[in-house]
Amino acid sequence: MDTLDIGSMIQPFSDEQIHRDEGYYCWGPNLLKAEDGRYYMAYSRWPKATGVGGWLTDSEIALAVADQPVGPYTHLSVLLQGRGPGHWDELMAHNPKLKCFDGRYYLYYISSRPGPTKGHIRDSQRTGVAVSDSLTGPYTRFDEPIVVPAPPIYNVAVNPGVTRMADGRYLLIIKGDVTPKEPTEPFPQRLQALGIGESPMGPFTFLPDPAIADIDTEDASIWYDAWRNVYYAVFHAHKYIGLIASDDGIAWRRAQHYTITEKRLLKTDGSSLEPQRLERPSVFVEDGEPKVLCLGGSREDDWYCVLLPLG
Repeated sequence: MDTLDIGSMIQPFSDEQIHRDEGYYCWGPNLLKAEDGRYYMAYSRWPKATGVGGWLTDSEIALAVADQPVGPYTHLSVLLQGRGPGHWDELMAHNPKLKCFDGRYYLYYISSRPGPTKGHIRDSQRTGVAVSDSLTGPYTRFDEPIVVPAPPIYNVAVNPGVTRMADGRYLLIIKGDVTPKEPTEPFPQRLQALGIGESPMGPFTFLPDPAIADIDTEDASIWYDAWRNVYYAVFHAHKYIGLIASDDGIAWRRAQHYTITEKRLLKTDGSSLEPQRLERPSVFVEDGEPKVLCLGGSREDDWYCVLLPLG
């Protein structure tokens, strides 16, 4: 039953729920609880010396740790960087989703390769996975990406989310362009495609109908709510964070409580955080219930991870 109302669950937060690393832009947090009882946050970061747009060429995936799901988090290590010449993931590692299936850890990420223009680099982006028996690594990478553009998405295959379905298969949601283009042309509307695989590493077979195609969206993150017997995905649509739902993981609709939040977040001291960008949503679920709404926020040169308690 589609009863989840994340917007009404958001609690005021404090500065301890905002994570920054000195000298870096930080972005896109994703949480996982480990067997040691602590909470780990995978996130993207890139040096401020490279500029805001440096994510496309210089981002790395970092790991931080905390005793509580909302933090405060302390930077622990770097899990992945660009692998260098000769590899599909040469330049960077970005937008992580860290998952645990059957005791193994799967770090989904995107990467890029060099090109003569920013458009060429942008259109080189693909999705891969790195695997480890330990949450903290080391992670084994592979020679090829696990997702490349194919209808209904074109040009790029980025920002993956993966969950295990009720039948044991694996459901992928991923962003791409709605139409083909040349690298020198502006990118068109983006959509959220779906794929199903027998393994967390794929291969994933794309479904003909996207989860979202009517509006421009990014950064979908997916999970199966066993208590409600509903699949959910959060996403950002530039002006707000939204929620879609599905009974089978294949046919999607706007959730009953569709709009989660706009770009104004209430703090415990009564003030508000009003980022220019509020993106990369994901929901941390513990004991079957959403506990944290994870987001990337920014205003001008300040890019950070923000963890909103849910209750």
